[in-house]
Amino acid sequence: MASANATVNERVYRSRERRRRAGLKRVEVYVPASQVDKLKAYAAQLREGSESEAVKKARMLIAKAYKKYRAKCLDNIDIEAERAGLADAAVIGTALMHRGNSEAYSLGRRLVRLAR
Repeated sequence: MASANATVNERVYRSRERRRRAGLKRVEVYVPASQVDKLKAYAAQLREGSESEAVKKARMLIAKAYKKYRAKCLDNIDIEAERAGLADAAVIGTALMHRGNSEAYSLGRRLVRLAR
């Protein structure tokens, strides 16, 4: 049973760590019960409206990857760097890691880590 609890705790930790790296902060707030839905809607707007630091960094690294490795490693992947998300970073990172040299591998690894 302790093993199952450890697994759950690890998943919770990884989930919170991923959100923290995405620039999100967990907040506990007490509001009247009748206002909970409004608060949830407002929080959703805040999450969607602001770009996290991780997404900004990923977009910067994606632009760098396309500039350096478009023909060599990313010839069949077409993603706009300005609109890319973390899932796109994972795809590009994996391609760089499998098809590039050591410098491309390093850049790909950074992208994959951001995507986690």
